[in-house]
Amino acid sequence: MHSEHVHKSEEFFKRKLEEFDNQTKSLKKLVSVSSNALLASYKVSYRIAKCKKPHNIGETLVLPAAIDMVEAMFGESYAKQLQQIPLADNTVARELMTYLKIFVISWFLDYVTVNLLYKLMRS
Repeated sequence: MHSEHVHKSEEFFKRKLEEFDNQTKSLKKLVSVSSNALLASYKVSYRIAKCKKPHNIGETLVLPAAIDMVEAMFGESYAKQLQQIPLADNTVARELMTYLKIFVISWFLDYVTVNLLYKLMRS
Protein backbone atom coordinates (compact mmCIF):
# COMPACT_ATOMS: atom_id res chain seq x y z
CA MET A 1 0.00 0.00 0.00
CA HIS A 2 2.50 2.62 1.14
CA SER A 3 5.73 0.93 0.17
CA GLU A 4 7.73 4.13 0.70
CA HIS A 5 7.12 3.76 4.46
CA VAL A 6 8.12 0.11 4.79
CA HIS A 7 11.62 0.86 6.07
CA LYS A 8 10.68 3.80 8.28
CA SER A 9 11.44 3.53 11.97
CA GLU A 10 8.89 3.13 14.71
CA GLU A 11 9.77 6.64 15.88
CA PHE A 12 8.71 8.03 12.48
CA PHE A 13 5.23 6.56 12.90
CA LYS A 14 4.97 7.69 16.51
CA ARG A 15 5.90 11.22 15.44
CA LYS A 16 3.34 11.14 12.62
CA LEU A 17 0.70 9.86 15.02
CA GLU A 18 1.46 12.71 17.41
CA GLU A 19 1.37 15.28 14.57
CA PHE A 20 -2.03 14.06 13.38
CA ASP A 21 -3.34 14.00 16.94
CA ASN A 22 -2.23 17.61 17.43
CA GLN A 23 -3.84 18.64 14.13
CA THR A 24 -7.11 16.98 15.11
CA LYS A 25 -7.09 18.76 18.48
CA SER A 26 -6.40 22.09 16.75
CA LEU A 27 -9.24 21.60 14.31
CA LYS A 28 -11.65 20.67 17.08
CA LYS A 29 -10.78 23.91 18.88
CA LEU A 30 -11.71 25.83 15.73
CA VAL A 31 -15.25 24.56 15.99
CA SER A 32 -16.56 27.14 18.41
CA VAL A 33 -20.23 27.12 17.45
CA SER A 34 -22.41 24.95 19.70
CA SER A 35 -23.76 21.82 18.07
CA ASN A 36 -27.37 22.98 18.60
CA ALA A 37 -26.67 26.33 16.93
CA LEU A 38 -24.96 24.55 14.05
CA LEU A 39 -27.87 22.14 13.67
CA ALA A 40 -30.31 25.07 13.63
CA SER A 41 -28.14 26.74 11.00
CA TYR A 42 -28.17 23.66 8.78
CA LYS A 43 -31.93 23.27 9.12
CA VAL A 44 -32.58 26.90 8.16
CA SER A 45 -30.07 26.70 5.29
CA TYR A 46 -31.76 23.54 4.05
CA ARG A 47 -35.19 25.21 4.06
CA ILE A 48 -33.81 28.24 2.23
CA ALA A 49 -32.23 26.03 -0.42
CA LYS A 50 -35.40 23.95 -0.73
CA CYS A 51 -37.40 27.12 -1.45
CA LYS A 52 -34.74 28.21 -3.97
CA LYS A 53 -34.29 31.54 -2.21
CA PRO A 54 -31.06 33.53 -2.09
CA HIS A 55 -28.73 32.23 0.64
CA ASN A 56 -28.35 35.66 2.29
CA ILE A 57 -32.05 35.72 3.22
CA GLY A 58 -31.12 33.69 6.29
CA GLU A 59 -28.98 36.41 7.80
CA THR A 60 -30.98 39.37 6.47
CA LEU A 61 -34.57 38.19 7.14
CA VAL A 62 -34.98 34.80 8.81
CA LEU A 63 -32.61 35.22 11.77
CA PRO A 64 -33.62 38.81 12.61
CA ALA A 65 -37.30 37.82 12.41
CA ALA A 66 -36.73 34.77 14.61
CA ILE A 67 -34.87 36.91 17.16
CA ASP A 68 -37.75 39.42 17.20
CA MET A 69 -40.33 36.65 17.68
CA VAL A 70 -38.42 34.91 20.47
CA GLU A 71 -37.74 38.21 22.22
CA ALA A 72 -41.43 39.13 22.09
CA MET A 73 -42.55 35.71 23.35
CA PHE A 74 -39.83 34.66 25.79
CA GLY A 75 -37.58 37.62 26.53
CA GLU A 76 -34.22 39.04 25.58
CA SER A 77 -32.08 36.31 27.16
CA TYR A 78 -33.57 33.65 24.89
CA ALA A 79 -33.36 35.93 21.87
CA LYS A 80 -29.63 36.45 22.50
CA GLN A 81 -29.11 32.71 22.23
CA LEU A 82 -30.41 32.83 18.65
CA GLN A 83 -27.63 35.25 17.76
CA GLN A 84 -25.21 32.31 18.06
CA ILE A 85 -26.75 30.66 14.99
CA PRO A 86 -24.40 31.14 12.03
CA LEU A 87 -26.46 31.84 8.90
CA ALA A 88 -23.98 33.70 6.71
CA ASP A 89 -23.28 31.57 3.66
CA ASN A 90 -19.51 31.59 4.21
CA THR A 91 -19.94 30.65 7.91
CA VAL A 92 -22.06 27.61 7.10
CA ALA A 93 -19.63 26.51 4.38
CA ARG A 94 -16.64 27.05 6.68
CA GLU A 95 -18.23 24.99 9.48
CA LEU A 96 -19.03 22.18 7.05
CA MET A 97 -15.45 22.20 5.77
CA THR A 98 -14.09 22.18 9.33
CA TYR A 99 -16.16 19.12 10.21
CA LEU A 100 -15.12 17.45 6.96
CA LYS A 101 -11.43 18.12 7.73
CA ILE A 102 -11.82 16.70 11.23
CA PHE A 103 -13.51 13.61 9.82
CA VAL A 104 -10.83 13.07 7.15
CA ILE A 105 -7.95 13.60 9.58
CA SER A 106 -9.56 11.29 12.15
CA TRP A 107 -10.07 8.63 9.49
CA PHE A 108 -6.49 8.99 8.27
CA LEU A 109 -5.18 8.90 11.84
CA ASP A 110 -7.08 5.65 12.42
CA TYR A 111 -5.70 4.28 9.15
CA VAL A 112 -2.10 5.16 10.08
CA THR A 113 -2.56 3.73 13.58
CA VAL A 114 -3.90 0.43 12.24
CA ASN A 115 -1.04 0.18 9.75
CA LEU A 116 1.51 0.99 12.45
CA LEU A 117 0.07 -1.66 14.75
CA TYR A 118 0.07 -4.16 11.90
CA LYS A 119 3.73 -3.42 11.15
CA LEU A 120 4.67 -3.68 14.80
CA MET A 121 2.88 -7.00 15.08
CA ARG A 122 4.67 -8.38 12.01
CA SER A 123 8.13 -7.35 13.18
